[in-house]
Order: sequence, then C-alpha cells, then structure tokens
Amino acid sequence: MAKQLAKRDITSQYRQSVLGFFWALFPAIMSALVWIVLQGTGTIKLSATEIPYPLFVFIGTTLWSVFSDCLNMPTSAVNGNKGLISKINFDKEALISLGFLKLSFNLLFKFLLIGFFMLYFKVTLCMSILLFIPLLVIIMLFFMSIGVILVPLGVLYSDISRFVPIVMRLLMYITPVLYAVPETGLISRAMYYNPLSYFMMDLRHSLTGFSIAYPLFWVGLIGVTLFLGVLAMIIYRVSIPIITERMG
Repeated sequence: MAKQLAKRDITSQYRQSVLGFFWALFPAIMSALVWIVLQGTGTIKLSATEIPYPLFVFIGTTLWSVFSDCLNMPTSAVNGNKGLISKINFDKEALISLGFLKLSFNLLFKFLLIGFFMLYFKVTLCMSILLFIPLLVIIMLFFMSIGVILVPLGVLYSDISRFVPIVMRLLMYITPVLYAVPETGLISRAMYYNPLSYFMMDLRHSLTGFSIAYPLFWVGLIGVTLFLGVLAMIIYRVSIPIITERMG
C-alpha cells in the first residue's frame, strides 16, 4: 500500500511541473548559493574549511534539508492522507513507510548532484565513504522517530508544523552547515554542545574522504535511536485511533 501511495504522490507532485525534479534540489541550491556569494565577495569572513567552500556549504545544506524532511515527514504524511485515514481501515504504519519512500526517492537526486560537485572539485573518494550510508540511515531514523512522536500534536495543532521549521532554521546557525566551527567565541561553544554538529561533521567527513572523528558518539546515538524508535511506535499506535476519531 505504501508503495502504491508513494507512486501516486510522486507522480502527481511532478506531473504539472515544468522543472520537475529540480524542485527537490532548489531549496538546498539557493541556500548554498547565497552563502557562496557572500563568502566569495568578502561580505562575510568565515573560518577555513577542509574542502572547497562551495562543496562544503552545498553538502551542508543538502544534509540539513534531509534532516528537516525526516522530522516533518510523519506529520505531513498523516495530514496529507486524512481522507484515507477516516474512510479506509488499514495499517496506519503504511503512512510512515509512504513518507520514507518519498524521502528516499528525492534523496537520490540530491546525492547525484553532490556527486557531480565532488567530481568537479576533484574530491578523492576513499573507504570512508562506505560509512556514509549507514550513518545517514541512523540519522534519518533518529529524526523520523522524533517526527513520529510529534504526530499527535502536529496533526491536532497546526502550531507544531509552523514551529518546527523555525527551530530547525535557528539550529542551523549553531551547526557547521554553512561554516566550519570557529576556533573561539560563543558560536564555537554553542556548536560544541550541539549534538547536531557531530552529525554534520562526521557525515561530511565520511563523504569527502576524512576519518570519523567521534565513533563513540555514534555508538551512543544508535542506542538513543533504538529507544526513540520503540517509543515512537508505541505513541503512534496508541494515538492513531484517537486521531482517526477526531478526523471522523
């Protein structure tokens, strides 16, 4: 069922679009271009990066869009299929699978573009890239679990869907998405205490040929993700009948 719904949604999403799949890439590209222009013209002065800055910021904005999409996906999947939920009896976990399939489809185009930029800047691939997919999957499951936990509030109160993007945008500026960690200062300290910084740095490192800097952090994250995943499914199963009743 999730596969059929995903096929329907993806087809309808791009059927009446002239630029088609470009819209899956457009937000990350535009955000990266703004910072590339600001840095290139000397409007802002940023810390040196281990890889060419355009590649650094494009990888960062693309990964951040994946984080945000995973967080918003569960609520969007449920809200977007209210008609099915209230009229048809089916396993509602299919909606989460639906969202994951759509995310994975859009992800292919994003990383094809990253691959093009890596070739353009002559970034040498090495064995560390084999860790990229497992680490990315862990992070996607982490954010999806939080997103599922937020579904009851997100479906019943539209404030959540407005509040989450604001929080993610604020967190982006204290995470090494657009610039490297400064050596000193308030932002440097904020990034040190922000766990999303370790997500971003090690994902970027594994993709561009650097070693993983925080292996113990990932061991802990796997445990936290498993706990959140189980908690999310319990909350989802308990809350979905109430949500269905409210929709009806």
